[in-house]
Amino acid sequence: MAKCPACEHEVVTPFVLNVDKWRWLACPHCAARLERKNPRYTMAMSGFFIALLSLGRLGHRFAIVAEALMVVIIVVITVEFMRPQLQLRKPLPKAEVELKISDPPN
Repeated sequence: MAKCPACEHEVVTPFVLNVDKWRWLACPHCAARLERKNPRYTMAMSGFFIALLSLGRLGHRFAIVAEALMVVIIVVITVEFMRPQLQLRKPLPKAEVELKISDPPN
């Protein structure tokens, strides 16, 4: 569950990989169209994760510290995916050309 940025009510969010449900996500209370914000620290932590692999080769104590930090990184990334932050979806652009189909042909 995440909070709607417009009305601050709880919104049930779909599974991370279910793209179709994310496309139609809306707040049931205020009908605001919502989308998921990009995870903040995922890319930075994945780079730090790779650096920790080389730290583990320096000795036994460094390996224990590196493994502990890797577990912390995995937990933080998992928590970010479980409770995503939401933002309001931008409105669709107006059409430049209108089709008037309802008029009978002459």
